[in-house]
Amino acid sequence: MYLAKVQKNGQATYILRESVRHGEQMVFQDIFDIGPCPGAWIDYPGGNAWYLNPELEAKISNLADTFDSDQLENLFLPFLRPDIRRATQTFRQRSFKRYKPMTRAQKEIIARQVHAFDKRRAHFLKFGNMDQGPTFNMPPVIFRQLHKKSRDEIEQLFMDQERALKRKDLKSYVYTVLDLHRFFKGFMAKQMPHALDQDKVEAFFIQELCLLNKELFELTSHLHEYLIRYAVMFFDHTYGDSVLLDDMVKDFQFRQRNRWFKPPGATRQLGLSRALKIFNLTARTLESMDKKALTREFRRLARQHHPDRGGSHERFVELGNAYQTLLEKV
Repeated sequence: MYLAKVQKNGQATYILRESVRHGEQMVFQDIFDIGPCPGAWIDYPGGNAWYLNPELEAKISNLADTFDSDQLENLFLPFLRPDIRRATQTFRQRSFKRYKPMTRAQKEIIARQVHAFDKRRAHFLKFGNMDQGPTFNMPPVIFRQLHKKSRDEIEQLFMDQERALKRKDLKSYVYTVLDLHRFFKGFMAKQMPHALDQDKVEAFFIQELCLLNKELFELTSHLHEYLIRYAVMFFDHTYGDSVLLDDMVKDFQFRQRNRWFKPPGATRQLGLSRALKIFNLTARTLESMDKKALTREFRRLARQHHPDRGGSHERFVELGNAYQTLLEKV
């Protein structure tokens, strides 16, 4: 059983559902319409005690294919009064069932049956890493919660987990779970998607989202409501700031100082005219730029002139100094 949050007549409401097997597939079926306020079904007799409305439990036990009162109570925990939830949280954590290790056969089944899109989502939400490596190397244990569940229950599960994502991570999350980096070459594809040609990234995003829409929901005429949220995450947000190139500059300068490069004195700084020339900017253009735009240009040039990519180390260091000069002017 699970609680599905859906839009009904323009209002968010909750429906108790369960995943059941239908032939070779897992599908969902509605059990009971909980309404817009699940907390209304919770009674508080006094102290820290609480229980679900007995009429609700009786109805659900008759309607559900399988009924577990403890599982039903767990679904309503997020809707407890905050003070009661805090008071009972420690007790419930201690009463959790012991973890049961998976057998090799179970791991193989899960690794084979869980969709790659779901694997990438689960991996990012657990580790927050854009570089996920080959999907077949991902530990099956992090996918066990997705096994024997309908597509509807899986989407509801991810919707709930995605609420923990920070706004700055949303676009990177979508870029990763749609595996868009495979369309590009070089280290930047996995580490710095904002440095790629965004017109191409957007084209591949639309392509992959449409393929998922057809594969998971058998739709081609319109985008399923469960996938609309990824379009919003992608187009309504920007990539989080990356300091990868900044760190590369500092690392290179540090290595040169410790080998043979003599760093400039503490008071030495490039003149504004020289800094503008290095960035191929005019004073008027600089006035119209903000720090974000300047940093974006710096990262573009740093990739172009980095010694590890065939650039000159003198030019690379000078570029970093020019960047610091121009930062003071924007």
